[in-house]
Amino acid sequence: MLVEHESNDVSRRTLIVRALGSPFTARASVVIGVVALLAVVASAAVFSEVSKQMRREADERLDAHAVTVAASVADLIATASSDIRLARRNVIFDKALADSTGQLLPADRTAVEAAITYLGTRYQVDEICMIRANGLETARWVGGKGVAPVSDLSPDERENNPAVLPTVPLPDDAFYQSQPYVSPDSERWVIGIATPIVLSSGEHAGILHFEIPIDRFVQELDGAPFGGSSANMLLDRDGRLLVHPDLAAFRAASNSSIDPRTAPFPLATAWGSASWRDAVGQILSGNTGATSYDQDGREYRVSYRPVADSNRIVAVVSPITELYADVDRALLNLGVIAVPLMALMLLVTGWFARRMSVANNGLAGLNERLAATNSALAETSRASADLARESEIVNQFTELTALSEDDVALSVATLATLDELVRPDDASLHVSNPSQDRAVPQATLGDREAAVLSLHELGRCPAVRRSSLYITEDVSARLSFRCPVYPVETGTLVCVPLVAFGETIGAVHLHWATARKLPLPIRLGITRVSEHSALSIANRRLLLALRGQANTDGRTGLTNSRSFDETVERRLATRGDREHAAVLMLDLDHFKVFNDRYGHPAGDEALRVFASLLATSIRQQDIAARYGGEEFAIYLAGLGAREATEVAERIRERTQSMIIPLGPGQTGRLTVSIGIAVAPENGWDRVLLLRAADEALYQAKTAGRNRVVAADAGGARKSPHPAAARVVRPRRKAAQG
Repeated sequence: MLVEHESNDVSRRTLIVRALGSPFTARASVVIGVVALLAVVASAAVFSEVSKQMRREADERLDAHAVTVAASVADLIATASSDIRLARRNVIFDKALADSTGQLLPADRTAVEAAITYLGTRYQVDEICMIRANGLETARWVGGKGVAPVSDLSPDERENNPAVLPTVPLPDDAFYQSQPYVSPDSERWVIGIATPIVLSSGEHAGILHFEIPIDRFVQELDGAPFGGSSANMLLDRDGRLLVHPDLAAFRAASNSSIDPRTAPFPLATAWGSASWRDAVGQILSGNTGATSYDQDGREYRVSYRPVADSNRIVAVVSPITELYADVDRALLNLGVIAVPLMALMLLVTGWFARRMSVANNGLAGLNERLAATNSALAETSRASADLARESEIVNQFTELTALSEDDVALSVATLATLDELVRPDDASLHVSNPSQDRAVPQATLGDREAAVLSLHELGRCPAVRRSSLYITEDVSARLSFRCPVYPVETGTLVCVPLVAFGETIGAVHLHWATARKLPLPIRLGITRVSEHSALSIANRRLLLALRGQANTDGRTGLTNSRSFDETVERRLATRGDREHAAVLMLDLDHFKVFNDRYGHPAGDEALRVFASLLATSIRQQDIAARYGGEEFAIYLAGLGAREATEVAERIRERTQSMIIPLGPGQTGRLTVSIGIAVAPENGWDRVLLLRAADEALYQAKTAGRNRVVAADAGGARKSPHPAAARVVRPRRKAAQG
């Protein structure tokens, strides 16, 4: 019975194989069925994962927009504080306060009023004024009204102006930012920005004061929408709404005036649903995050971020239907595309299985023919190698000079060839260095030492003076000329100039201890070798000069990105397994704003000043490069994370203190953000290091700029060995200036 059962199974399998055509086809059919089932399961999983991923990406875009808006609001105050501190550098204000103790002298008043008129117009503020430490207002300019007469100046601003008392005792170059208040001069909400005026004697004589209208923040937030129905809001930590599209509704709900110029700022909880009020509580209780709320039957998502160096919070609100609008549409499109593709895949798989059964029959023969072809190619390659080796032996000296990478190698090859040719007892080859006014002995033969000569001393050689071969067959003869460059007492001395393109680039001296005759063929051989050597050295110098131009950034004088990548690739390939190396990626903060404000010539000057700062901040074995735009890169040989961070902090501090000349009496300042990656902790090869340093730079940018961030060794993906990495240029993340 068992045998009969097994026989029936075999018969059934045979019938199935015959129906399907062949064992290969039968197996392929089973595979196709399994593939179809897996495809259905995988499609469902893909649809679910795509939906989740797209929602996460939408949330991340909203969060990133909140970060950008918060940074732009912070930049507004930072720019105003920078402006007022730069304006404070005008010595007119120090002189005016030092010349009198009450109201300003007429000449000083004229100068101060001209200065604040210029500053108020330039920086587009509501008001700019100068106030003594005792509260006496000495000069005031108001936008749209001009300079105030002396009779309108306040005798004591300490109670009326909230910036006076906190600002006076501050150190020089500091600033104070007030809470919003209604200016009595412009009659609208403003924020006061003030900096102290400290005389050279150390006396805190007064303050210089700007008033920035709240409307500037409204314009900043209205100018950065996230979507068609989104809204940008600005709150303070007390829960008051400073900027909101429906601010009038909140004021009306608070039973206060709705005059946008002077009405008090309402609480964010004065109007809206209970869900909205809960969201406000969450916004005020944390530093950063996201939440959701319902309003009038619609669901909204809000992402909030604190504004740096202030008590204000930026919140970006977007309707859920708008935020995730692309998700359902993308899923529908994916289904329309995926289902036909799955069907087509199954058809193609079946057709391919049948074709493979036919192709397998001829595969063995094809492999045999390929093996025979490979053998023939290997034999041809061996024959070519033998021919190349024969040519190498015949042209040994020519190849030595062609393959030599520096003057020393060329010089050694030259003396080695002359040694094979004429066998001198001792010899030397000097190569000139015009930039250092000296001639260096690049190669010697024998026990005799050669000294470094000045170009004037080398010029005393008779061969150099005549630009041709000079032979002293018997140096000891009374009438023989003794070369002052290579002084010997006996034997034969040959002086050979190295001349190329009409320029003397060095000299060769060959000496035999015993006097000898040098026939014409030997003289011609010496001359030919020397001429070829001189031409090789000159060509190499020309090539190095051209290569230096090609590898140098024309605007800053630093290495360009292509040369930097090649050099770092080479350095890392020859680095020891335990030897450290660090890569720094540097990006000037808000460089586009700097360019837009001062013009591209000023931007170019800033790049040159910063490049000079980098060149003086690193060692000779390190490399500094302009990587593109306002982005720079540095390679620090042999340094670990701690040492690299010290170098980066030193560069950051020097950059922060760097003064950029922009014109007569005008200067500017910039800061820099720096990312650090270290080998081998962050990777073996250039691509991984640059990517890790770039990601660290991005973190420095998003964390507020003007800072140094080192890549986390645990988060970097390392290649198993430098040779295993594919050389590609890292893709930069979006930089925010």
